[in-house]
Amino acid sequence: MKLEFTKLVTAISRATDFVEAEILHIPLYHEKRVGILANAMGKAMGMDEETVNALTLAGALHDCALSEYLKDEYPDGGYQHSEINFASHCVTGERMLNHFPFYKLVEGSVLHHHDRADGTGALGATAENTCVYGQILHITDLADAVFLLDAMDEEKYHKMMQWMDEHRGTAFTDEMVDVFKKSVTYELLESITGERCIAVLDSLVPSVSVEVPMSVMRTLSIFFAQITDYKSQFTWRHSLGIAEKAELMGKFYGYDREMRDKLYIAGALHDIGKLLISNDILEKPSKLTDEEYKVIQNHAMGTWELLKGIGGLEDICRWASLHHEKLDGSGYPFGYKADKIGRHERLIACLDIYQALVEERPYKKGMTHEAAMEILRKLVNEGHLDGEIIDDIDRCHSKYRKAMEKTSKKKKLYAGLEVPQAEHRTAGGEAWKCQVCGYVYEGKLPGDFICPYCEQPSSEFEKIG
Repeated sequence: MKLEFTKLVTAISRATDFVEAEILHIPLYHEKRVGILANAMGKAMGMDEETVNALTLAGALHDCALSEYLKDEYPDGGYQHSEINFASHCVTGERMLNHFPFYKLVEGSVLHHHDRADGTGALGATAENTCVYGQILHITDLADAVFLLDAMDEEKYHKMMQWMDEHRGTAFTDEMVDVFKKSVTYELLESITGERCIAVLDSLVPSVSVEVPMSVMRTLSIFFAQITDYKSQFTWRHSLGIAEKAELMGKFYGYDREMRDKLYIAGALHDIGKLLISNDILEKPSKLTDEEYKVIQNHAMGTWELLKGIGGLEDICRWASLHHEKLDGSGYPFGYKADKIGRHERLIACLDIYQALVEERPYKKGMTHEAAMEILRKLVNEGHLDGEIIDDIDRCHSKYRKAMEKTSKKKKLYAGLEVPQAEHRTAGGEAWKCQVCGYVYEGKLPGDFICPYCEQPSSEFEKIG
């Protein structure tokens, strides 16, 4: 999948900025400011342009593993009182960014961005055991977190520079403090206050289109689904539930692997716009006001705004963003009628409601398939949903229900058991994990492969490396 990569980075950065501001109470656009300051330090240290660009992108994505802030303390969803596990956050962020070719130039920067020079940081690495890129992200990240650089005045600037000197040899090396004081000028900080940092970051890294493997896009979509779902204790499995059902529908329709992947990604990303909405509204226990309900409706437009500018993601953007449109024109965000709503937008819309009906939430039990279908057919009769797709969902459920029940029983059978792993190894090759028993096959997985322990076909294996 060929994508306009810098715009993908901008979308990721914008989404994580909003959640991070809510979790850590850091002013909005923290990720972008860190990327800009890292750019200035990289240039001051004489790094080549390609490395500086990579460092800038790493800075703009350094907190990409926000889900680790949420799920470690609240595995059942919700993060309101979570304590942050910085080590897990750094390790997961490093693993995620290693999917991108640019990151090889600054590898280790995200892994070590919470490590201190004296070794008392997240992973216990000292400056001698930390790459210079990690040290740059650490000092720029901490500067913005401590001094709230969304606003700047001379008094704050001088206090920050004094604070840097006070932390020589403990938080930062002498070299890092010297480079920071040289490159992070008052004029630079003034130029990136508030929303001004968005345009500054966009101007620093050239826009390029690169080939991004579909497996990487699936990983990213799962990551965002986790953040979106964990953001609310009410819907903590909603996005991934839709993604799985969308992929299953693709299988039912006989679509090829690429189309099934795209449906999965659209399902996973459909509610990404909720990242831009405060949890005070998303989790309000009482009835929403009319104004608050309009804010909730804006999440569909938020999904559109986050994804629309990414070249190569046009189809997925439409399928994900239009999941609240209705065939009679009564939906949102655009109020489109049937003639402007394609088949896959209709599919995600139907699955969104179906998933909401059958999933359990703290305030309700999940409906049976039959009860959910009854409600969906009423919505068809009211002119909201596509009747053929609802019938397909019903047929798909019937077709795969027995297989799913069999898989579920086998998962329970193998739960907690140690399953021997594949004996052969392929250096640098692929790795696949059976979703039922946990058996790992290393190497290119044959299409007709059968798990030697639980007899699942290759379709039940997930790529893990």
